[in-house]
Amino acid sequence: MGNLSEGILQTTDKILLEKLSLEEIVTFCQHQGFSCAAYQRPDANTRDIIIDFSQGKNLSHLHLDEMGSGFIFHPFSSENHQIKFINCDIHISENKETRKRQLVHSTISSEALNSLFQNFSDYQKDFEDSQIQTKNQVEMDQIQKSGFIELVQKTIGEIQKDKFQKAVIARTKEIELPKAFNSFEFFDSLCSIYQNAFVYISYIPNIGIWLGATPENLININTEKQFQTTALAATQPYLEHIPLEDTTWSQKDIEEQAMVSRYIVNCFKKIRLREFEEVGPRTHLSGNLVHLKTDYKVDMETVAFPQLGTVMLELLHPTSAVCGLPKETSLDFILANEGFDREYYSGFLGPVNMQDETNIFVNLRCMKLLNTHAKLYSGAGIISNSNPEKEWNETEIKMDTLLKALKELY
Repeated sequence: MGNLSEGILQTTDKILLEKLSLEEIVTFCQHQGFSCAAYQRPDANTRDIIIDFSQGKNLSHLHLDEMGSGFIFHPFSSENHQIKFINCDIHISENKETRKRQLVHSTISSEALNSLFQNFSDYQKDFEDSQIQTKNQVEMDQIQKSGFIELVQKTIGEIQKDKFQKAVIARTKEIELPKAFNSFEFFDSLCSIYQNAFVYISYIPNIGIWLGATPENLININTEKQFQTTALAATQPYLEHIPLEDTTWSQKDIEEQAMVSRYIVNCFKKIRLREFEEVGPRTHLSGNLVHLKTDYKVDMETVAFPQLGTVMLELLHPTSAVCGLPKETSLDFILANEGFDREYYSGFLGPVNMQDETNIFVNLRCMKLLNTHAKLYSGAGIISNSNPEKEWNETEIKMDTLLKALKELY
């Protein structure tokens, strides 16, 4: 991939960067069948969009160094769904405050860009009428409260029989979208509300439109080759009148977060990595929720481990925060008993090798757009002393991350 010259930027700015908003660019890509992803990184002052002039490629392995620059969209289980990668044919960055846009990268000439986008107005109205259509039919069967609680009770029983230590049980909820619903307007609202989360909207042909605001970092690698991963677990509503440092946690919450932390440390032990920094656990605010969070950092150059990102990605997923412990046993139980296909919920996603950084997050607090509905997902970590009613309530407040934002907007 070659960067555009200054002259090409000046030529294309008037079409790509001044005349069209990010929403219009995303809309155009969806109409043309181009894969794309717009996102805002935690506490960043920019929003970015990556465009692939194809439907995106399928990945058969997770070697970060071989992927090139782009956006990965990985399912919970790759046995039933493809690992998708949105190549960075176009990268546009927008300042959140000034809305000034910059064309960071392009693989095609200024003439080709002009030709590609000059007829946008011909497609705009047609797509507005069908922008949340996908090929999937709305699935009417939902896991109701009684069924969820019954499954949690079964899970606790299996844990007490020493079949496994923990399993994360998830559920879905389908909601009817307001007639005025606009996917990019909703993305824009999530960016404003959840500034310390990874907020995204992605479109991949045959997979559809997904949106989310996830608090959980899976792996980050910055320009200085500093690796970071996070143990995030335990959930309760944020109470504004209580300082974060005064938040109290139950024994169940502390135990659940400790399991996730031990899981990461055990991954380090598997590759005989001892030189890492551990910070936490501490209370972490994410929108309307608080969690217990521990960060782990490794200097990849100091430990002489340039493939650490790839190795840890394969070891970590699915983490104990979305699957359980031991991984294999709990995963088998989930697939056999949960009763629905998670698809890309609790998988992972994010920009890879973009400007020498990789930022990959667990796909939580997300929803998939259907015909006139949206499907929301959430889960709860079940251990031996879990309370089924409280676990149901936890899934409800997690879904409220998106539901409250939707109600405020419409």
